[in-house]
Amino acid sequence: MATLASGFVLFRRETPFRYLTLRNARHGDVGLPKGHLEPGEGEIEGAIRETEEETGITAVRPNDWFRRKILYRSGGGTKEVTYFAGETSAREVRLSKEHDLAEWRDLDGTLAAIRHGNLRAVVRDAAIFLKDPILRRGLSPREAKALLASRVAENVVAHTAEVAAMARLIGEGSGNPDYVEAAAWLHDIGRAVTHDDRHPLEGFRLVVALGHPGYAPPCLSHYTKGDPDPKGPRYREMSEACDLETFDEAERAIALADALAAGPRRVTLEERYEDLARRYGPSPFLERNLAICRRLKADFEAQTGKDLYALLAIR
Repeated sequence: MATLASGFVLFRRETPFRYLTLRNARHGDVGLPKGHLEPGEGEIEGAIRETEEETGITAVRPNDWFRRKILYRSGGGTKEVTYFAGETSAREVRLSKEHDLAEWRDLDGTLAAIRHGNLRAVVRDAAIFLKDPILRRGLSPREAKALLASRVAENVVAHTAEVAAMARLIGEGSGNPDYVEAAAWLHDIGRAVTHDDRHPLEGFRLVVALGHPGYAPPCLSHYTKGDPDPKGPRYREMSEACDLETFDEAERAIALADALAAGPRRVTLEERYEDLARRYGPSPFLERNLAICRRLKADFEAQTGKDLYALLAIR
């Protein structure tokens, strides 16, 4: 029977994110905060206790939607470790005797420091789940357009062309308009797999599989509009794939742009949702989505002082 342990991919939400690594004082391997569970102890409870014992950090916000298990041989037996994502604002680390070095590293540095491939995979999965901004690189809008066009029908490309153009205008203040445009080109790529309510999740998975994980979250957030419904379709599956609770300027730009494109035409929110209701039938999901989009539009106009419809030439 395996010995059970748990721990955290412990991170600070900076630009780029910083992940805590600990060097084992005995054998020199670099790892993450973790340790054996005590009898009757829950996994999250054990991860919090072990993190405090090994680092002195007590303020950890666990995210148990992210959950990864690794199994390996240790001391003549087998150890099963469950890792969760854990956010903290702490910087100072107080090491126990078990470790002799603690470092906050960016994703690249963390992956380079960790020797074991299964643990590197946990960290990389966590970075994808958490939407680490360091992953938003390596794909131009032109390349994203070509990637989409090679997989979906012409009508999807025509719709996405308008979404990408509008998202760039809405997301000018995001600091990375090329990312916004490229990610917008891919937001509906899941329609290469299915046209039902699984297309956001299938799109996310496809973009990750294609090697561009930083461009995958808008596949989900264009659908949730930053306000996920726990009773909504695919909520659990989407929540386990990506952090739905965070919603930044780039995602907002893409979500709003998607709500303003009926096929290849730019339309008002009311016209867009009337079109959706005609195609799919009225539903509480569409009513809720429209209410969210109205709020996003009002927030954008309050924050920027710009009339959204005027900016996008929607009449």
